[in-house]
Amino acid sequence: MSLRWRWALGLGLVAALAIGLLTVAAVFSVERQLRGAMDRDLLERASQTRELTENLLTRGRGERRAALLPRIVEYDATLQAFDRDGAVLARVGPEGVIPPVEDDDLAVLLGADTHLLRDVRIAGIPYRMITLRAMLGDRNPDRAVGFQILTNQSQFQANLAALTQRLFTIGAIGVLLVALTGWIIASRAVRPISNLTDAAEHVTDTEELDALGRFDIEAHAEIGRLATAFRSMLDSLRVSRQEQQRLVSDAGHELRTPVTALKTNLETLQRQYEHLDVEQRRELIEAALRESDQMATLASELVELTSDVRHAAEPVREVDLRDIAVDLCSRYRRTPGKEVTVSGESAVVAGRRTQLERAMSNLVDNAYKWAGRRVEIAVGGGTVTVRDDGPGIPAEDLPYVFGRFYRSAEARSMPGSGLGLAIVDHLVRAHGGTVFARNCPEGGAEVGFTLPPVELVEGIPGTG
Repeated sequence: MSLRWRWALGLGLVAALAIGLLTVAAVFSVERQLRGAMDRDLLERASQTRELTENLLTRGRGERRAALLPRIVEYDATLQAFDRDGAVLARVGPEGVIPPVEDDDLAVLLGADTHLLRDVRIAGIPYRMITLRAMLGDRNPDRAVGFQILTNQSQFQANLAALTQRLFTIGAIGVLLVALTGWIIASRAVRPISNLTDAAEHVTDTEELDALGRFDIEAHAEIGRLATAFRSMLDSLRVSRQEQQRLVSDAGHELRTPVTALKTNLETLQRQYEHLDVEQRRELIEAALRESDQMATLASELVELTSDVRHAAEPVREVDLRDIAVDLCSRYRRTPGKEVTVSGESAVVAGRRTQLERAMSNLVDNAYKWAGRRVEIAVGGGTVTVRDDGPGIPAEDLPYVFGRFYRSAEARSMPGSGLGLAIVDHLVRAHGGTVFARNCPEGGAEVGFTLPPVELVEGIPGTG
């Protein structure tokens, strides 16, 4: 069952319950008021009957009876008198309407109650009847007479039934209107969800990540947030696919050269093996090994570049960037020819030590390749700056040094895959930081990154 029908049925059931309870309460209230009015009328007639009977001997029977009986028996009422034995003494009213004299009526006559009100049915017609006791003029209890006054309830019940039917009809219309309103509101509410579902199904069927722009998913509150999140997700997937395609294209281009060279060397070695001397064979084998090493390095860096560093197994912890710099410095001291130094004070950030060590190592490797005699690692305030005293970076290359497989004209003759600084950018952005590259006024280049302070550890992607 769709959401709009669930809303419609749910609101309809709630409205039916509420309107039904109100209708039943209204019917009971009206019935109580009408029955109360009928009972008061019967009590008034009973009072007049008792007054008439108890003054028969003192005020003249004919005059009082002529004056009061029309009022007592009007509106098809019936008046009946009976004695202690239950025998009917007199009856005034419509023909065929004979009130029953039962034990409860005799009990009233014998003094158990002053009067008795109850419903009776005569010939299938409902009546309301009151039974009372009246004393004759000499006030002798043995000469007390019982009276019954009953009035027809058919019109009362017909009116009550018509009112009940009318109220339930109006209530049913109200329930339908509420259900229809719920269906309309639900339809408007779920329209963005339906559009979002259509967009998701379209993306699934066609793999077109820009399909969301074809659907109207404007909404507010939670649904609006869902649509915005879905749009952002598709945008991220589209960018990721574009980067993936560009990476595959660039990787294929970069791999083509070493693969071609390796194949050429091996084919030459195979065809000319008998005609080559030992030195030529050795040179071809060494060239093939170099190309193989280059491809292995490139493959390793591609794997690292495409891995999701935000969800690595290593947890995010407090890391001192100066400790990493000191460890790297001690490693390069074993390599003669160039000096690697560390400056600055302790700088604690939140991150994964292995990844930050790799990023800093790539920066130092890059600087070491270009440095004349000295490389300096400056640490401070969450920023790592690696300076070299080399020729610097050409101005036209500065915006692209962190791009994948980007190599300047001068770097193409040197070993490397063009992924070292791209990996730095990938790792640093995963830690919520930024990278930079610039030339120093006194010569050389500065390449580094800045990470957020340790207080923002909960805001780093991959933490929680």
